[in-house]
Amino acid sequence: MKRRTLLHISAFLIATATASPLAAGLTEDKEAIRQIWSDYVSARTAGDAEIWLSLWDEDGIQMPPGMPARGKDKLKVGVPKAFAAVPVKSMDITPIDIEVAGDWAFSRGVYTSTREVDGSDVETDGKFMTILKRQDDGSWKIYRDIFNSNN
Repeated sequence: MKRRTLLHISAFLIATATASPLAAGLTEDKEAIRQIWSDYVSARTAGDAEIWLSLWDEDGIQMPPGMPARGKDKLKVGVPKAFAAVPVKSMDITPIDIEVAGDWAFSRGVYTSTREVDGSDVETDGKFMTILKRQDDGSWKIYRDIFNSNN
């Protein structure tokens, strides 16, 4: 009986010791992905296309509604113009799910924004699904992004 109890306690301690670093790493990954959304909002409301583009993997693809998918090469050309033409006064991104599987993750959530169009405020709310890819340095970048408005 003592031997069996000792084996159970040993197995529990081993499982606990090996699970803790994994859980800590998962928590850090999810926090890093939440930070991407915070940086995304800050860059967009500041009109800073350079910072916004830095959140994207070099092979990243954005799939906006009503237009063809576009890679980072096209984003580098179009985003600075779009940021200047249509300023965002406020924005909020709320991830509902963040799931990490090795070097890949996805984030699903909702967003709201207020943009200025022809001198008037236009409010938008919508949803998104984003795949993120871990970089060689351990950071995360947006790899695939699709979103649409509820308006």
